Amino acid sequence: MDNSRVEVDEEKCAGCLMCQLRCSFAFTGAFNPLEAYIYIEPPITGVRGISFSDECNECGLCTRVCAYGALRLKSE
Repeated sequence: MDNSRVEVDEEKCAGCLMCQLRCSFAFTGAFNPLEAYIYIEPPITGVRGISFSDECNECGLCTRVCAYGALRLKSE
């Protein structure tokens, strides 16, 4: 799913998974990247990718914890 509120710059993603950890904690109460509504392709695969599940409600929480600028809220 595309997230219409979040601007993604995959080249800036360091693969730290902070967005996944924060998302999963907010919606499931556990720090489990597999339960997050955002998915980061591990940089070791050589393919960069950031995607959102159908459950994503576009809250923008991931943008607030991204220290590398890979995720930002789009200007309204």
